[in-house]
Amino acid sequence: MKKLLKPSYAAVDVFQSCIERVRDAELKGRLLSCIQEIETASIEFDEKAPIAQLHTIAPKDNVSSAVTVDEMKNVYTSRMAKKLAPGRNYYDKLMSLPEHGRCPLCSQRVVSTLDHHLPKAHFPSLVVSPLNLIPACQDCNKIKSEDIPRCSEQETLHPYYDDVESFVWIKARIIETIPVAIEFYVDPPQECEILLIERLRNHFNTFKLAPLYSSHAAEELASIEYVSRRVYCDSGSIELKRYLTDIADGKRSVNLNSWQAALYECLSESDWFCETRFQL
Repeated sequence: MKKLLKPSYAAVDVFQSCIERVRDAELKGRLLSCIQEIETASIEFDEKAPIAQLHTIAPKDNVSSAVTVDEMKNVYTSRMAKKLAPGRNYYDKLMSLPEHGRCPLCSQRVVSTLDHHLPKAHFPSLVVSPLNLIPACQDCNKIKSEDIPRCSEQETLHPYYDDVESFVWIKARIIETIPVAIEFYVDPPQECEILLIERLRNHFNTFKLAPLYSSHAAEELASIEYVSRRVYCDSGSIELKRYLTDIADGKRSVNLNSWQAALYECLSESDWFCETRFQL
């Protein structure tokens, strides 16, 4: 997961921008009556997210007993996410947060939507709260769907609050077959807190990162087949190990937990791949 700069926009400011063009006086009055709850909900989110206590926030089926879930969903869909909507500028600012436009949840696919960390169907007061909106790819957004965490261990990593980029926790192992297969898994340092380890595993499993990375690794292996074989045949296994290690170091320098870094490190450390693979 990639860390993102935490948005500084206030939830109330975003909400008021979204509803400024509401013409139905009765509806607008009810929406305005929700401002205090929206502010309170955002503050609570900001307090609990850093300590993995979002599961203690109670789901609701309305806001301030005045606005329904569907009406709040419509504020997001029609008045924030829709092009030319009054709150669209906030939507675009959040979408621009990830470096290179890559989804921070899988670190692989392209950002194309905003994911509600706590689903809008159960937490209507957070539908336009910037802290609850994470730029993501469609696949990660759909995978997570409307799941609600029941405990700290079930809370997926949050790019605005969780920083797991300073240590290696995604690794790979080689399956000694032809064609070669790669399995990815979570293996954080022993000094990591038990809760963080469980959340890393939960995040990895929830977003199905193992099969995603394995698929990309298979394609990468096919693309380096020719060069790896040539290095082995021309210079031997030691030079092949050095070549793969250099690539792994380069990948780690960009992203410690990229699947590419895990892949090349795995290959460079495999005697079978460097010494036997190209004899078969």
